[in-house]
Amino acid sequence: MNKNLLTINRYIDLDNSEDTDSLHLIEELRSFIKKAKEINPKLKEYHLYDIGFIPKSDLILVKLYFWN
Repeated sequence: MNKNLLTINRYIDLDNSEDTDSLHLIEELRSFIKKAKEINPKLKEYHLYDIGFIPKSDLILVKLYFWN
């Protein structure tokens, strides 16, 4: 069986964000993942494996790791 890792980067602008609490961030990421799976049908074969957060001065780089 061939296993693959796929990474998607998502930038979240803290200055333009309406609400920066953790619950809002999780809901935004859920919505993004759902849309990504609708746009790219191959992604439906993958499962979210891990999330990485890299803070910057005015944004957060979110790395979404998918595994199939």
